[in-house]
Amino acid sequence: MKIVSWNLKNIGQTKLGNNFTATIANKGLGNNVGDYINRVVMGNVAWTNILTANPADIFIVIELKTGGHQKGKPVSGTCIPTITTITANMNNYVNGTALAANYTYNYVTPQVVGYHEAVGIIFNTQRLTFAGNGVLRDNNNLYINPRTPYGATFTINGTANQINVVGIHAPPPSGGANIRFKPPIDFARKVATVPQLATPNSMVSGDYNCDPTSTYTNGFGNQVGWNFAGYGTLLAPNTLSSVRNKVANGNPPPANYLSDAYDNLLFNFAAPMGTTQLVADVIANARDMTQNPPTALYPGNLVALVNNYNKVSDHLPVVIEF
Repeated sequence: MKIVSWNLKNIGQTKLGNNFTATIANKGLGNNVGDYINRVVMGNVAWTNILTANPADIFIVIELKTGGHQKGKPVSGTCIPTITTITANMNNYVNGTALAANYTYNYVTPQVVGYHEAVGIIFNTQRLTFAGNGVLRDNNNLYINPRTPYGATFTINGTANQINVVGIHAPPPSGGANIRFKPPIDFARKVATVPQLATPNSMVSGDYNCDPTSTYTNGFGNQVGWNFAGYGTLLAPNTLSSVRNKVANGNPPPANYLSDAYDNLLFNFAAPMGTTQLVADVIANARDMTQNPPTALYPGNLVALVNNYNKVSDHLPVVIEF
């Protein structure tokens, strides 16, 4: 099972068609934003230096653009066309290949989770059967602000086992140095109270906008991070995943192009032997696929890589495979 979670920064139909500059577009990584996303998610040979060649079984899209703001309401605007296009791209990738025997994709109908935002969940119907979905509330039966979690349940085909995936997008840090992580930490702590998270075989993925070790200070002293009871991750603390909008030449790599440890995927089951989880650094590991063998684009083309990647997102994808 391969699961990709990716904050795609207000992804909509127009953004999917945005082109890269020639420096990157001619290197076999994708002709535009949609093509680039598809190659990463589907295990294209361009990324087998850091990822397996297996396509994703579940793709969780954070920051899927929609109209509206009422939590739990139907999406509008370009939301459905966008997730339909992403799903079609994934199906087109496998159609006519040996992969088609094991991969066919559909999406779960999104719902509004906050102002102009939804979570997209695309799944492999040959591996999973859709069993339910919805926006989630905290232990007081209240939606969580500013963006409530959204989840879906699947039955693993050929078994009675189910898997539950939840996508979240925390508010960004704000304020002075002592309190800047209060908004995302308080949000994550509320998410941890969602009753459905007690369900076995569950995952909570997305943009936490903080790390489990982030802190803030209030009248009760130093508040350290957050804890999801029974959940864990294979990512090391402080694994950077947030992409800078321009290269910071004064910092050593990877801090010259990455800034914060914001993205994660937590799970509440024993990871099977051989499970891998990583933040896929598609900047440092980008290669010129027109060369044989492929040659590294980093660090010689770092400025172009960062500038073009910002057309895709300001976050790297998180990938788990077991």
